[in-house]
Amino acid sequence: MRGIRKKLFITYLIITGIIFLLFYLSQVVFIGKIYTYYKINQLKNYSLKIANALAKNDDKTANELMEESNSKVIAVTDTGNLIFGTHGNGQGYGIGLPKTYLNTDEKLSVVEFTHPSIGVKSLAVIRAFLYNKQNAKLVLTIPLSTITDTTVIFKSEFLLMLLICIVVIIIMSIVMSKKLTKPIDDLKYAAQNIASGNLDVKLDVNTNDELEDLAMSMNSMAENLSKAEKFKRDLIANITHDLKTPLGLIKGYCEMLLDFYGEDKEKRNEYLNAALNEVDRMSKMIDDVLSLSKFQSGLVKLKISSFNLKSLVDDVVLSFEPLLHGKNINIVTENLDVIVNGDAELIRRVIMNLLSNSIKSISESGLITISSILENNHVKVIVSDTGKGIEREKLQNVFKKFYKGDKSGTGLGLAIVKEILDLHGSEYYIESEINKGTLFYFTLNKADI
Repeated sequence: MRGIRKKLFITYLIITGIIFLLFYLSQVVFIGKIYTYYKINQLKNYSLKIANALAKNDDKTANELMEESNSKVIAVTDTGNLIFGTHGNGQGYGIGLPKTYLNTDEKLSVVEFTHPSIGVKSLAVIRAFLYNKQNAKLVLTIPLSTITDTTVIFKSEFLLMLLICIVVIIIMSIVMSKKLTKPIDDLKYAAQNIASGNLDVKLDVNTNDELEDLAMSMNSMAENLSKAEKFKRDLIANITHDLKTPLGLIKGYCEMLLDFYGEDKEKRNEYLNAALNEVDRMSKMIDDVLSLSKFQSGLVKLKISSFNLKSLVDDVVLSFEPLLHGKNINIVTENLDVIVNGDAELIRRVIMNLLSNSIKSISESGLITISSILENNHVKVIVSDTGKGIEREKLQNVFKKFYKGDKSGTGLGLAIVKEILDLHGSEYYIESEINKGTLFYFTLNKADI
């Protein structure tokens, strides 16, 4: 036993030990007084009952009460006549009580006395009562030894109980300290595993307190670290693969320019343009990777504002006009004149990525439609095209990073779309059919105007 478990054990033991010790000392000091007080009250009650019985000349009841009280009882008139008693002969009517105690005007008194012949200390309760119109005294006595002996027995039994309780406390302290520190040991073990790189840690702590909250946080941390580690591996693998191809092409173009086409201006320009296109693709890939990393790491904070959806979409469509030059692709916008809430720049990026995918899916000619439908307090934004479509079994992969339906892309466009829409709490859905086209929709909150 070491560390916090030992400290808990010692603390628990000391606290409970002090409590029991104080309780024991209080019993040792007060139990004699408490039991004496109890016996005096008991004798007082019996004296009242016996006096009432004698006043009614009910000797039978008086005898029964006398036996029940376990005391010596006498009753004498103030003139000295014995009217009832267990011992009528001898000094003090056989109980050794000095007669001076009987010559008192007190209605009820308690006295201690010593038998003059045998030296036994006794306790007496003396009650005045009326017997056949005569003043009389009823005396109940018990040896003080009965009280002290009983007190000694109580103390011995209590000491035994205290020793048993101490043993139980020690056992409970060990069990409780082990139980209380087990979650801490589990947390320590989990932290050591995480620190050593083992992220497959799952804590099962059910304490309904801060330790359970900490365990849940550590589970979440391990899960997030595992995801981050997987993302890092995927990122390195995919970036390495995707950068290797354009870098190889650029290197090849440069070597060909140096070796063969240095003087051929037309060929030189062709290969330079090809190299520039590859550089642009790498630049876009790096931008997309950085953007996705920011979204997934929680570094992006939404800047919510109200904006006109039509104005935003028109700006995006206008920016794509150079890309559509020479292509038979029409972009139609419908029912977009609505004010919505969201991060305008991020929603612009969503529209751009969706529009870019639609353009890439159309090989020669086709139609792209961007529209919206008002549903309660939400606006459903729909982007559809008449492109080549996506196979049904591949639809579940389109939001995964680095999944590419077209080799010209980076495979990050829809992954970024997903992150942006998740940040907005939007619903989104995609459906597609080969050779017929693809439809994508997402929702935004309608602005209160």
